[in-house]
Amino acid sequence: MKNKCSLLLVTLSITVLFSACGKINSGQTPSNDKNISSTTSDVTSEPSSTNIDEEENNVDEEETKTTEINISANSGYADEKHEVTVLGLKSYKKLDDGTYKDKAAKNKKYLVLFLEISNKTLEEDYINVNYLSAKVDGKEITNTVLFNEPEGYQTIFDHVGVQDTLKGFVVWEVPKDWKKIEIKYSGWEDIDNLNINCSFTPDDYFDPPQYE
Repeated sequence: MKNKCSLLLVTLSITVLFSACGKINSGQTPSNDKNISSTTSDVTSEPSSTNIDEEENNVDEEETKTTEINISANSGYADEKHEVTVLGLKSYKKLDDGTYKDKAAKNKKYLVLFLEISNKTLEEDYINVNYLSAKVDGKEITNTVLFNEPEGYQTIFDHVGVQDTLKGFVVWEVPKDWKKIEIKYSGWEDIDNLNINCSFTPDDYFDPPQYE
């Protein structure tokens, strides 16, 4: 009987001991967690490569901003590479040199802009019709082609040699009662960040000098 009581007491003691150990372990926080949290807080943030790329792109955009130049019948443009001068502005119902005849459609006429363009660079230039755009009274219009050479001038869409000057014309078929034409040439935008703009009304008509 005495042995049974002793065995029962030993068993109860072991049970209580393991129960207490289980409670202590369940309440502890692993030491590794503390190390992880402290390591994370010590990390210093650095600028991402995305932010750096965005800043570089912004600088490039500022450096390559296109210059918009406005010329008129009284004011041309010149820099170290290009020079543009308006030589005249006239309208014609028809042009006839005895061999070929150009005649505008009903209620329309030919509006001819005479220009002089100088190439001051050491490379040949080319005045490209694909970079010319225009609006007449707010509506887009495409330049046309003539068989004749008004006032002896040839088309301006041609090569301009090194250190050379080109005189020529652009022509549009416009309503006879047109009010305003707006013109833009962007042929130098990609290489020199330069656009040439001009606008005219019927009050700007004037004869070009004799072609030489």
